[in-house]
Amino acid sequence: MVNECDFAFYQEKYGGSLSEAEFMHFIRRAKAFLSFATKGKSEKEFAQERIKLALCAIADGLAKEERTDKIQSEKAGQYSVTYRENAKQTDLYSAAAVYLTDGILFRGWGGC
Repeated sequence: MVNECDFAFYQEKYGGSLSEAEFMHFIRRAKAFLSFATKGKSEKEFAQERIKLALCAIADGLAKEERTDKIQSEKAGQYSVTYRENAKQTDLYSAAAVYLTDGILFRGWGGC
């Protein structure tokens, strides 16, 4: 799709810090998440700047989660490890909501 959110937009307009390879990995997941969170409405509007910015914010949120140490806590006596959950959908939803204030995000979504 022409004018879709690309790496140049991510760097120049959004000011992101992911490498191009990381961006390409996370932007696909970001598009899938945003499509889910908008019940498909965003797919018609991927070229709009506000949608692109929301996609960049989601991609950054996904990357941050992947980079975060997966161990939340560890105990030595009777060894015990607690792992962090994956990125909470509410965090990704909130990242997108900063740019999508016009009601495109599905308000009845269970993550809120």
